[in-house]
Amino acid sequence: MIKKRIVCSVAAAIALIVNSSIGNDVRVSEKGLAIIGNTEGCRLNPYVCPAGLITNGIGNTQFNPSATVTIEQVARDWAKNIEIAETCLLNTAPSELSQGQHDAFTSFIFNSGCHRFRYNRNKTETTIYKLIAAGRYSQACEQLPRWVYGGGKKLKGLVIRRAKERDLCLS
Repeated sequence: MIKKRIVCSVAAAIALIVNSSIGNDVRVSEKGLAIIGNTEGCRLNPYVCPAGLITNGIGNTQFNPSATVTIEQVARDWAKNIEIAETCLLNTAPSELSQGQHDAFTSFIFNSGCHRFRYNRNKTETTIYKLIAAGRYSQACEQLPRWVYGGGKKLKGLVIRRAKERDLCLS
């Protein structure tokens, strides 16, 4: 694995998505993209994320994460990953979400994964999932700050991210 960081611009990836330069169906707003991108960071080369997964681009663990990629590939993979998170959310939510709710919950699902969003480790449904499925979106927004642990430790980056998601969710 390459040791030297090859960073990339989140703003450039956002521009490629927003301007549809890469062809995508992302519904997250620029504000939501900025939260996801700036909290994930952008790397052209592979690295191991705090969850222990090989990752590249902007939180990409699914589409050839062990390869060094271009900014265009970063944007394509990021858009596909966001669309997966959006599909998970839209398959859960029984009614229309505000843009802020859509963006915040998509950011959360992008970060946690659809399965973890839905299920606790003991296979019971999570509170946030049950609240969204019941259409109780404001209450679900208030659940976001609880999701700040990684590997059993409270992570400062997740505290900051969840606060931003909560604020956007309630806006």
